[in-house]
Amino acid sequence: MSVSSYGGTPRGNELLPLRGSNQPTMGEMFGSRVRDSRSITADQALIHMIKVMMGTGMLSLPLAFKHSGLWLGLILLCCICLICIYCTRQLIFGQHYITFIKREQRMDYANVMRSAVELGPAWIRGHGYLFKQMVNLNMFVAQFGFCCVYFVFMADNLKQFFDQTSNIHISQAGWIALLLIPISALCTIRELKALAPLAAIANFVYLIAVVIVLQDLFSEWQPWDQLPAFGSIESLPLFFGTVMFAFEGVAVVLPIENQMNEPIHFITPNGVLNTSCVLVLLVYMTVGFFGFLRYGNDIKDTLTLNLPQTPFYQAIKVMFVLCILVSYPLQFYVPMERVEKWIKRKVVETKQEPLIYAIRFGGVLLTCAMAQLIPHLALFISLVGSVAGTSLTLVFPPLIELLCCYSRQELTKWVWIRNIGLMLFALVGFTTGTYASMVQIVEAFGKSDV
Repeated sequence: MSVSSYGGTPRGNELLPLRGSNQPTMGEMFGSRVRDSRSITADQALIHMIKVMMGTGMLSLPLAFKHSGLWLGLILLCCICLICIYCTRQLIFGQHYITFIKREQRMDYANVMRSAVELGPAWIRGHGYLFKQMVNLNMFVAQFGFCCVYFVFMADNLKQFFDQTSNIHISQAGWIALLLIPISALCTIRELKALAPLAAIANFVYLIAVVIVLQDLFSEWQPWDQLPAFGSIESLPLFFGTVMFAFEGVAVVLPIENQMNEPIHFITPNGVLNTSCVLVLLVYMTVGFFGFLRYGNDIKDTLTLNLPQTPFYQAIKVMFVLCILVSYPLQFYVPMERVEKWIKRKVVETKQEPLIYAIRFGGVLLTCAMAQLIPHLALFISLVGSVAGTSLTLVFPPLIELLCCYSRQELTKWVWIRNIGLMLFALVGFTTGTYASMVQIVEAFGKSDV
């Protein structure tokens, strides 16, 4: 790549393309990409974004409101969502700034982090690979954690459904093992474009199931004055972890955005990112608020386990299971994309395909085995959200923006204040959420989850 040196400049990036600028315009950064077989439209991207965020985390939000209190939960949910949207925009802008400088069209999260570090001050530039692997580690933990929770959620709901509607009685472990078959089949699909039809159908089914659940939530309420408006400080970390888990799509954002023909449609005010997050937030607020109002302190780990024990509502559980089944390969796509890139660099071409499918099946098998070790679904959700979800959503994007602003020589006091503030907020949530989750997981170990 042709580069010119900016060595005489005391601050900023030293390597920029000959045609480039360290202050590119929106049009330059978000230009159209070359269309290929993997390209997706803005509508397809919107479908994927909504699907990956409307997973099991949403169904645990009523329990999160129990930890925070009815009205405080509503306020904090909105605030955390807006912060997540802002940090995701930081990540997207950072990626396009870096790809413009490097004359590339696409870049994954880990390499965005590495390149941002290499644009930074001299003392940190040599540590780009370390930061890249930190992102990869958190991404693997997050995505495999999500997949483990999916296994437990589906197994619990299938077990309850068949226990109460038939003579088929299979243990949770047995259902987890049976779920290996359809999940392994879905995970052989290696392109997001091929998953778009399934995701569209799943969104439609999910919407019907959510509407039916909402009808139940509005059917009867607990007395308002008997539910706490504000929860205790000790339980707020569990609320934070559950909400961070609910916004579980950040690691899938770049893979989705990278396949769009017109990336500008992802980041505009009425684009894919803002539209999907606002729509999902409205659903989250409704489910969390009215779910807690409906069931009060009797709310369980997931809302589906509180539904009336009638054949109709039992069937709704199966609808949710099918939708989560489609979410699994979408979450699984992120770590496998990294693995496939590594295989294509390191392994001879004739052995690549068998190895890729072997690792995909091994990954599914690993999440299945890990799911057996989860003692309590709600607490594990909070733990995954506090650990990996917080790092990927609230720590790395502000750091990327700081480094990119350094490169553009725009490192103002306001840039420092807002990004350090975001990282401090993330640090508090990470430490308190992780500690609270681990303490209660240890206490709940060996107990039945449902």
